[in-house]
Amino acid sequence: MPLHRNFEQLKDCDLNLLIALSVLLKEAHVTKAAKQLNLSQSAMSQVLKRLRLMFEDPLLVKGHNGMTLTNKALSIEQDLKPLLVKVIELLETDDFDPKTARGRIRFIMNDATAQLCIAPLLSRMNELAPNLEIEYLTQRRDGFQELRRGQVDLIVGFYDNVPKPIQSMTLARANWQMVSLSHDFAVQQGEYNAETGLKLLRYQYQEHNQIHVINALKKINAQEASYALTSGSLSTMIQALKTENTATLIPHYITKLLSEYEAESFNWLGEPIALELKLCWNSHSRNAELQKWFRKELSDILQTHLTIESMTP
Repeated sequence: MPLHRNFEQLKDCDLNLLIALSVLLKEAHVTKAAKQLNLSQSAMSQVLKRLRLMFEDPLLVKGHNGMTLTNKALSIEQDLKPLLVKVIELLETDDFDPKTARGRIRFIMNDATAQLCIAPLLSRMNELAPNLEIEYLTQRRDGFQELRRGQVDLIVGFYDNVPKPIQSMTLARANWQMVSLSHDFAVQQGEYNAETGLKLLRYQYQEHNQIHVINALKKINAQEASYALTSGSLSTMIQALKTENTATLIPHYITKLLSEYEAESFNWLGEPIALELKLCWNSHSRNAELQKWFRKELSDILQTHLTIESMTP
């Protein structure tokens, strides 16, 4: 086909539809695709109609187990992803300069780690990227879903497994241990005495922490202890720990953040559990150069301060 004719076709084509097509082919479901693109179901149906006209093919057809891709759609899907990646690369500039970078970085992190790094992070951003806005969000159960959808830019947390296609790197290892602030806590040689009526405080420091809590409780023979409070707030946990015979699983490094307490105030129970702190991101994120730069700066700060602060009390 002559080149000028190809250009004529492109002039009549809304290239933004290719993004919608990529999501539709991946999900094979109009409602799910609409949710990812923040569109109504009716608007997504209209987009599908336009795509069918553009490619002169139904693309998605109803089957016994939902929608299935036509042969042409399968062929398009194979070529579309590398094409969109190439377009993104073309739009990126090689002379990225954080001094002139603008935008917002949204990241999820448990507040124990956030309290450790927010001040040095703000200081570094003010110096290196003064026009950049950062938004911190506390740990949440649907964090990886938000990351996949592009609603957040990165997550920092203690994870054993990171779901695909999310990428991750391990920043540091930190010791977590069961602790009480009660001086009257009836623990003999690190073992829980059932007569004390121990109440557990569940600190939601990550999405899937149950296995570590169970292991920590086994080490103090307190598997049958009951829960009194669940919270993702470190300050709330510390206040709750003032209640007699309460305990929770926290990282050793938070003792450096709580200047009002002496090291002797923390009654550590059982043995520490080493957990890996991971930085997670979506490889197909927007503003790839900015994201890559910010990840490096954040990881440098976290590694530096965790090395300094992660000391056994």
